[in-house]
Amino acid sequence: MKKVIYCMAIGMSFFFAFSIFAANEYEIEVSHNDELFIINGEKFEAKTYCFNMEEGDHIIFLEGSPYGACATAKLLNLRTKKICEVWCE
Repeated sequence: MKKVIYCMAIGMSFFFAFSIFAANEYEIEVSHNDELFIINGEKFEAKTYCFNMEEGDHIIFLEGSPYGACATAKLLNLRTKKICEVWCE
């Protein structure tokens, strides 16, 4: 009985660990001059140039909100593995 409970506890720990750290991917819908991006229907402006962030690339929000409810955000481009800092509009 103790082994069953122990195995269930370990299984639940892994489940919650992966659930907590799961991140949603979003597609760059518009990319203009390495400065302006439309993601999830929201407008984001690069703090400095974000080179090689192209339309169709998939990103993850490391900080900030994909709904534009933020002052700034950090985006991880999954194709280039580069981080871009943006202003939320």
